[in-house]
Amino acid sequence: MKARSASWRVSFGVAAALAAGAAARTAHAQPREEAVDDPKMARRLGTRIFWNEGPAPRAPVAPPPAPVMAAPAPLATATAAPEGSAADATVYASRAAPEPAPGYSRPRLKLAFRRFDFVRVGAAGSGSGGVASEPFNSLSVDVYPLSSLIRLGLSTQYGWQSGAGLSGGDYFAIESASLGVQIRAGRVVPFAETFAGIGYMRRLQFDRSVPTAYWQLGVDLGAEIFLARTGYVSVALGYLRPVNGFAQQLQFGSVFVDTWSFKLGVGI
Repeated sequence: MKARSASWRVSFGVAAALAAGAAARTAHAQPREEAVDDPKMARRLGTRIFWNEGPAPRAPVAPPPAPVMAAPAPLATATAAPEGSAADATVYASRAAPEPAPGYSRPRLKLAFRRFDFVRVGAAGSGSGGVASEPFNSLSVDVYPLSSLIRLGLSTQYGWQSGAGLSGGDYFAIESASLGVQIRAGRVVPFAETFAGIGYMRRLQFDRSVPTAYWQLGVDLGAEIFLARTGYVSVALGYLRPVNGFAQQLQFGSVFVDTWSFKLGVGI
């Protein structure tokens, strides 16, 4: 009886050990799913699971790369160029170069004085009442609406008999236009222009005031000399033909003279 109970205990222990080993293998086993090839069988049976295979080995994961720190850029340092080098010469030349001269404006407006010789009709000193030489002075305001290589001018001029005051003797007032060329070459601007004008002239003839017509044609050669950027003086020598027209014994007569003139002015 004792021997049977002992064998029973041994059998029971072996069975318990086998059961424990099977349970341990079942706990570590991972199911593997596999699809059935036949679609009809797959719908009926579902996915096949195998419990006797271990887990699929995982690929080792590489550790993330360590961050790479960029090396700091070297600080730029200014180094002096060696004495006598090309860089030194360039810097010295840029510092020593003079500033460009300021440009001068174009002639736009001018106040001018002109002197020329004309004739006096019915002069008392002529004996026969003929003509005699008579110097005239005039003031003009000249405006140049076009002033480049070509210049176009408009002039208002008042002239009087020299030595007789502004209105004590013969005098005239005219409007003139001029057309010419000029060369803007810096401080000095040489020019050449032709001009023509017409207006009124009062004559004193045998102590009587006689209204007459006056016109003139001429050519001026001269230069504007700039003293500042917008200020200049003007000097010109010209040829002038002044003409005086008047009524005489129901006829229209005229006298003229070819003469030289001198013109001096200031302008901006």
